[in-house]
Amino acid sequence: MIRRITERLLLVEGGKGGRYPYSHSLYVRDGGGILVDCGSDLEEIRRLREREGLSAILLTHYHEDHFLFLREFPEVEVWASEEDAPALESLPVLLSWYGVAGTESEEFFRDLLVGKFHFEPRRVSRRISDRERIRFGRNLEAVAIVAPGHTPGHLCLHFPSEGVLFLADYDLSAFGPWYGDEPGDIGQFRESARMLADIGAKIHLVSHEEPVHPGDISRKVEEYLSVIDRREETLREFLAEPRTMEEIVDRRIVYGEGRDGPWFDYGERALMGKHLAGMISRGEAVLSGSRYGRAGG
Repeated sequence: MIRRITERLLLVEGGKGGRYPYSHSLYVRDGGGILVDCGSDLEEIRRLREREGLSAILLTHYHEDHFLFLREFPEVEVWASEEDAPALESLPVLLSWYGVAGTESEEFFRDLLVGKFHFEPRRVSRRISDRERIRFGRNLEAVAIVAPGHTPGHLCLHFPSEGVLFLADYDLSAFGPWYGDEPGDIGQFRESARMLADIGAKIHLVSHEEPVHPGDISRKVEEYLSVIDRREETLREFLAEPRTMEEIVDRRIVYGEGRDGPWFDYGERALMGKHLAGMISRGEAVLSGSRYGRAGG
């Protein structure tokens, strides 16, 4: 389904209500038709291309649910941030940034990215920098905002004349933030989310679940970030006794019980690894042999 946000901005809603493995896309009607992310609805994207044109696909970052249908448009230019471009141009880099290169998860992810999400390396013809102004046709302009933490070069797009800010995967969802990639960072994620809220756009669009969030989102951002704190507090309680990483993964702090399989194992390991590294660096936890425990416990 296509939702009209303004006269020049259309939202292409993703399958399953924008839940993984899909994501919402933004279509900019000026500049020959620019699609922001392409993991939404292939038939709607094709209709837009036929009706209004498609001159470029701007990827907010390198995650698979945002490039899902990229292979269907081999003739279209790809734009991305300077920081995230290497992962879109190389499968080995992509696997490395997911933190799975050389691990037992590499084969699973290689099959997932290439088999299910149809990853093919694409040259990024326009590399976008933080605060770069992007012209769409004669009259529409967006300010590109690099918001690290989710990925190193995650892009958000602010359209001042429209009062619209596309937050992409700073998605305000109940699940909470993802910062588990190798370059992911909890502190940067917090800073980026609050910086985006401070812009004060009239309409905020996100990539997953409910796509439109009007008005001040400061409270929503704090609720969203509080998921990080709840995850860490649960982990801290679990470390009352020394635990191996496998025990921490099996505890399913992030996804909850009943979510089994290599994808959920990976997610738990990646996110809990970030929390453990932070706790160790602050002197709140220690690693002794293969077991993590509270410092002084």
